[in-house]
Amino acid sequence: MRTLMKAVFILAATTLAQSQGANFQGRVQYDNNEPAQFIKVELWSDGGTYRTIVTTDRLGKFEAQAPCGIIQYRAEQEGFRPAQGRVDISTMCRALEYLTLKALPGTKPPGPESSAAVPPDPRIAGITPDAKKQFEAGQEALTSNDLASAAKHFQKATELYPRYAEAYQLLGVAQLQSAQKAEDVKAAEASEMKAIEIEKNLPNAYYILGLSRAMMGNTPAAEEPFNTFIAKDPTNPDGHFELAKTEFALKKFPEAEQHARKAIELKEKNPGVEALLAYSLLRQKKATEAKEAFKQYLKLDPNSPMKADVEKTIAMIDEHEKQAK
Repeated sequence: MRTLMKAVFILAATTLAQSQGANFQGRVQYDNNEPAQFIKVELWSDGGTYRTIVTTDRLGKFEAQAPCGIIQYRAEQEGFRPAQGRVDISTMCRALEYLTLKALPGTKPPGPESSAAVPPDPRIAGITPDAKKQFEAGQEALTSNDLASAAKHFQKATELYPRYAEAYQLLGVAQLQSAQKAEDVKAAEASEMKAIEIEKNLPNAYYILGLSRAMMGNTPAAEEPFNTFIAKDPTNPDGHFELAKTEFALKKFPEAEQHARKAIELKEKNPGVEALLAYSLLRQKKATEAKEAFKQYLKLDPNSPMKADVEKTIAMIDEHEKQAK
């Protein structure tokens, strides 16, 4: 289970901590040059193995520790057009980016002439220093794959600050990644539900919640959080892949096809998505399309343990097409 889940949980690591010495820095401002205070900024790698959320300070500045590679970033606020970008930091391993939130019609950006300055999120502002210290220690342990230590630190952070949604979210990550029995998965589910109860705008909490329920065999209950996740993060290929698997298990084959195709379009790294697409097509009697998807799957994963079965299925499709002529 640990091997299977490892890459998934790196994706799930989100943070509001602003680490000292961070290599990705930036500033978010409005189109009147006023700083965008306490705005969430999401960063993720092209491969999907890194994803984090940070929050701007009173000057609109943010920082994060990011891997050396191609990093995408996005800032969003209601009433403004999202500001986003993509930068390659594989050479210098540092970035300094500026984002501008442009107001939509009817929205007036905060400024000196307005008393409508964006107020800080009281929940985030209330995080105590000792709770934040435990959270940061948990992040370090999670990055080092010391799951037991990570869980202890995140648990302590929630005890010190009960409304620490981000700590609950990463506690669920550590619990699920280290799960050895059903009770462990159930605990991860409970942590993610608590995170969402406190803060509904934590996309990865829905993702991990869906994974937890899918692992427990509760496929119908996994569908909703996966749907919520891709609604909040529509360009994430893993979310579409997981939802495709869920829809297939629920025998919703057209939906499974749709999300498998979207995952492929978004460059899902797991070649299994092609096999899932093929079987979804086959269940809809789209044999010719299924055959092409099966071939693509074998091309991407020539040593697949499913190779013999897939080749046999392709041969059966060929025979059926030959007889139909």
